[in-house]
Formats: sequence, C-alpha cells, structure tokens
Amino acid sequence: MVVGVGIDIVEVSRIAKAMENPRFSRKVLTEREEAYCDSPARVAGRWAAKEAIIKAIGFPLRLNQIQVVNNPLGQPIVTITDPNFDGKRLKIFVSITHERTHAAAVAVIERSVLQVPM
Repeated sequence: MVVGVGIDIVEVSRIAKAMENPRFSRKVLTEREEAYCDSPARVAGRWAAKEAIIKAIGFPLRLNQIQVVNNPLGQPIVTITDPNFDGKRLKIFVSITHERTHAAAVAVIERSVLQVPM
C-alpha cells in the first residue's frame, strides 16, 4: 500500500554554488555518496532525491540521515538511519533524473500490509 509520494526539482547551478563551501557536502551527503558524486549534477540528483523522500515520509530528517546509492544496475537504493523510520515495514522507491540545468527526483513510500491467515 502506497502511503507517501514526494517530488523535487533543483537547479544544478544552485548546488554547484553551494558546493563551493566545503561544509556543504558533509551536511548533505554520506561518505559513500561523496565517493560517487563527482559532479554538481550528481549531487543535485541526490539533493532532489532526499527532498522528495522527506516529503514522502512526512516527518523531518536531516539530509545526511538519508543515503541514496546505486545498485549494480544503476537503480537508486535508499537507506534511512533515523531510528524513527520503520525500515522493516516501509520501503522507499526513488527515481532520479538530471540534465544540463536541472535535477529532479520522485519518491514513493510503500507500507507492507500484514497478511492475516484465514
């Protein structure tokens, strides 16, 4: 059952300017994300994904409590480190896109429904 949807778009130039401050990446990205994000477009994609996830979840998270890394096929996989997030019952699906000037992401939160034996 879908329990939340979020979407976000960001200008890549805005993220590139923010990246001039070395503290920006530490506030926004996890270590694994920093290793992957070698361009402002990739950082902007992670920013948009995290903002979309926060909107879909419906409670406040710090951006560095959300990790978005790619699996071997390139699909974004999300990990939340906040103890209030029920990762056993909630699954997050996210899609990220970027082009020259903008990055966007959509997130869908799905709650597993317990099956009661009949």
